[in-house]
Amino acid sequence: MTTRSIDEIRAEYISSMGDELGASFYELYRKLVELHILWQQYRQLFGDDTETVNLLNRAAGLFFKIVQDELWDSVLLGVSRMTDRPETGKKKNLTIQSLPPMITDLALRAELQALCDEALDSAEFAREHRNKRIAHQDHNYLSNRGSDPLSGISRALVEQMLAALRAVLNRLEKHFRDSTVMYEDFVDESGARLLIHKLRKLERLQKG
Repeated sequence: MTTRSIDEIRAEYISSMGDELGASFYELYRKLVELHILWQQYRQLFGDDTETVNLLNRAAGLFFKIVQDELWDSVLLGVSRMTDRPETGKKKNLTIQSLPPMITDLALRAELQALCDEALDSAEFAREHRNKRIAHQDHNYLSNRGSDPLSGISRALVEQMLAALRAVLNRLEKHFRDSTVMYEDFVDESGARLLIHKLRKLERLQKG
């Protein structure tokens, strides 16, 4: 099995999509891969397995609570960045909203814009948390959380946000390269799953 380098993957996107679109797409592709890795680690540590959560609490409860909160907020920040406006004042942002204007095929551009709009709608919760709590300290929210509450976010909503982002990038992947990327199926060989395995093994040894 051949492993391609980062430069080779970038060159492939530029070759198939053109300089501007290919280079921009590649950076968003990388960010979406990173975002899915973060979410995968969160799910493996703090997902639906109560036994695993109890194990983490026994091993180092405070530390893993901090890890849980930071991973959660990092995912919300990542979703927010991916769906930001293409410009903030005079500065450009690279987001999914940057992509439609680069498309010369009008039908494809309209289809991609519709997918971007769906991703923006699904990311509304993440952006609210980013703006009021994570990236900024919103005065009204901190002063009176009861009168200015944040919308709730569930794991199911995060899954919907990520699926909407995948739909945007995979539409272009399909059009230009006749393929799709399984962002959600990243192979984890040295992350949270391995940590849990070692903690369980250590606990068994300690019980002797």
